[in-house]
Amino acid sequence: MISAVIIEDEPLTANRLKRLIENEQGDITVIALLQTVSETLDWLGKNPEPDLYFMDIQLSDGLSFDVFRSFPVSKPVIFTTAFDEYAIKAFKANGIDYLLKPIVSADLESSLRRFHKLRRQVILPDNIQNILKGISQNQVVYKANILVEWRDQLLSIPVSNIAYFWTANRNIHFITNDRKIYFVSVTLDQLEEELNPHLFFRISRQFLISRDCIELINIYFGKRLKLQVSPKSEEEVIVSRERITDFKAWLNK
Repeated sequence: MISAVIIEDEPLTANRLKRLIENEQGDITVIALLQTVSETLDWLGKNPEPDLYFMDIQLSDGLSFDVFRSFPVSKPVIFTTAFDEYAIKAFKANGIDYLLKPIVSADLESSLRRFHKLRRQVILPDNIQNILKGISQNQVVYKANILVEWRDQLLSIPVSNIAYFWTANRNIHFITNDRKIYFVSVTLDQLEEELNPHLFFRISRQFLISRDCIELINIYFGKRLKLQVSPKSEEEVIVSRERITDFKAWLNK
């Protein structure tokens, strides 16, 4: 029996991957679900090394590559990633496979076929350093500030000070934690791509909110969720029905 460990900071994603593996691969057993670099290192220090790793790249306390700096990993790794095609090329050039999120059964089967072929090969630390270098050159850099026009000035507002964005009268507004309101000339779609998804979530067509602005979550009509946010919104802040599952997963990170 082949033992596998999943290192993934999104519990729903980790559990879904575990089900896919064990339902479709009778010779692989997932023996641990780990969420952070520190938890992984602690587990590896107390247990035999598994035959296979599934590793998300960005974890809540760092990159999964930090594991390699502290532990001599000698077994194959399949990365789960949302990185762009250049980073993916780095994985492939170094002989390590990947699963692009959201993970589908056909891709998993393909990766595991490759694993079986390469099972006797060793992942060397030099390979990991090459991959890390490739990713550092292509890693997503999220917006840290928003440039706005205010009266006769240009202001750079730190993203960390923004509570939420919303659409009103075809304009995009945002409010800061100290209750100042500004306009921006970009769309919510663009902001959703440019802001760190660990910090901001698009709950509907109208609202893109920060994690820290949420004060209360109420069950609302039609099984939707209604949020109480700070600063208070004049509009109802409602999580659309089709985004509820992803919203709950985001809160659970």
